[in-house]
Amino acid sequence: MSFTMSKDNPIDRIGVTGPLMFNQVSYNLAWSDKPRDTYYIQEYLPEGQNVNSFSQMLTIHLFDVDITIEDAVKNKINELENRIKTDATCNYEVYKSPDGKEIIIDFTLGESKNNEMTIAEFNIYRYRNIELGNNRNGLLVYAYSERSYGEKIQEFYKSLKTERPELISMMSLSELPVISLSKE
Repeated sequence: MSFTMSKDNPIDRIGVTGPLMFNQVSYNLAWSDKPRDTYYIQEYLPEGQNVNSFSQMLTIHLFDVDITIEDAVKNKINELENRIKTDATCNYEVYKSPDGKEIIIDFTLGESKNNEMTIAEFNIYRYRNIELGNNRNGLLVYAYSERSYGEKIQEFYKSLKTERPELISMMSLSELPVISLSKE
C-alpha cells in the first residue's frame, strides 16, 4: 500500500502535471517523490481527496533503469507472495498483452487492526518499457488504486467482483502518459 505524506505543491519531475483521466474521472497531481536517483513516483487524486485517505488514485512509477517488464513483474509477484503469508485478502492475477510489450498485474491488499479490516485496496499495475532519450530505456508502471475503509469494505469487495474486469480493460486501453524527465 502506498502510505504517503501530503505536500502542498508537489513537484512534477517526469513531465506529467495532469490532469489525467481514468474511468471518466479527472486526477490531479497530489504528491511526488524521488526516493532514489533512478526512481520517481507521482500520485494523482480526484478533486477533494487526499493521499492519506483516498478512494481512488492514479500513480506513475518511473524507473530510470534498463529492466525488462518480465523481471519487474517477477519482483512484484515475489513481493505479493510474501504479503500473502500475512494478508489473507492478498491475491493477484497477471495478464500479458498479445504483443508482449505490456504486462498487467491486478491485486488486492488489506489491513486489519484488532482483527477488524480497516483498509481494503484493489490495484492495477500496467508495466511497459519506454525510451527516456539519450539511448536510455526505463520502466513505466501506470497504476490505478481503489480503496475502502472500515464498515464499507464488505460492499467494496462485493462491487469489485463486477467492476474488476471493466477496470482492468480500461487500464489496458488507457493512453499512457508521455514521460519527460527534468534535469534535476
